[in-house]
Amino acid sequence: MKKLLPVLFVLAFTAVKAQTNVIGTTGNVGIGTLNPVSKLQVVDNNRNYYVNRPIAGQSEDAQGPNYILLHEIYTGTPMIDMHVMGKITGVRGSTVSSNRKWTIEVNTSTAYTINRGSLISYNEPVRLVTVIYNSKTYLAAEISNSSTMYGFSFTGYASGETLLLVKDDNVTGMQPFTPNDVIGIQGNLSVGVFGSSAKLDVLGGPTWTSNGWKKSIKLYDVSAIEFAGATRSFGLGASGANLYFSNMNTDGTGAANYFMVADGTTGNVSIGSPSPSANYKLTVEGTLGARRIKVQQGAWADYVFHPEYELPSLQQVEHFVTTEKHLEGIPSEKEVLEKGLDLGEFDQQLLKKVEELTLYIIQLNKNVERLNKQVTAQQQTIATLQAK
Repeated sequence: MKKLLPVLFVLAFTAVKAQTNVIGTTGNVGIGTLNPVSKLQVVDNNRNYYVNRPIAGQSEDAQGPNYILLHEIYTGTPMIDMHVMGKITGVRGSTVSSNRKWTIEVNTSTAYTINRGSLISYNEPVRLVTVIYNSKTYLAAEISNSSTMYGFSFTGYASGETLLLVKDDNVTGMQPFTPNDVIGIQGNLSVGVFGSSAKLDVLGGPTWTSNGWKKSIKLYDVSAIEFAGATRSFGLGASGANLYFSNMNTDGTGAANYFMVADGTTGNVSIGSPSPSANYKLTVEGTLGARRIKVQQGAWADYVFHPEYELPSLQQVEHFVTTEKHLEGIPSEKEVLEKGLDLGEFDQQLLKKVEELTLYIIQLNKNVERLNKQVTAQQQTIATLQAK
């Protein structure tokens, strides 16, 4: 109490002596202003700093999203400077109500013909949106459709601010706002883990749960994630609907070597080419090396050995190859050059030809054995005749 009295005396004396300082009847203290709207408001250098400035009202209980209007934005007419830079919080919780905490850090502004803004949220997701309220367009922070909250307050710098809580029924034309300011972290960032030495460390996921994959990192509409070296970089990113791995100069110049590209619409993949084929699930521009390749077949050629199979005569085979210049069932040179080669179908047809050749050889061997027997019998007959 002894330490507090001199402070109160100084403030009271200052309020009497200076026309810009005041201790209001509401308990609000103003420094540089006679009309403080928060417990402490400091005005200096044409800037307002508020401490625990209240935002009246409470959000709805799961009846739709609510919005805290930050300030008006440019929609065609040049604007004076309006900004909100600081922290907004809201709370809910007691012995009869569930616990809910809401904290955001906002850095938004409108001046002349430019709207800018960024937002960091804690406890639950929050996004910047634009809404129309009383025929004016505002930048706002959206409160999710959940249990009611109250006790909203703002601490930070503001000018031309609105800081009004409104319900979804009171606004129209809600549109997500695309943040265009950079949020930078100079040191290491750890998510779900403490004290990592990596620049980015994410603990948890991806793991399989009863509801599907649990994701550790999720990205929307990114242009690239770049792992940059001194002169080259390795990038992973989304290009349109594609996912690609490539290397390129760190300044974005030079021809990129596309290691792999996956089309997000068809799922088709290309290796060594920036353009996946519309006709193939996998396209490789170059040589493919593998220890084993397994092709799942829907049918096989063993039917050639079935009794009901009609083996073409050699005269028929001769006529076809003489006329068409390739084996029947085997694609011609022209077809292979134009359409490529289906390995599975080709192996099946090759096996068919091998099995047909086997049957031809068996037939020829039987004919040879029959002729050998005839020759042996004829030789014995001749030998008998010569002996007489």
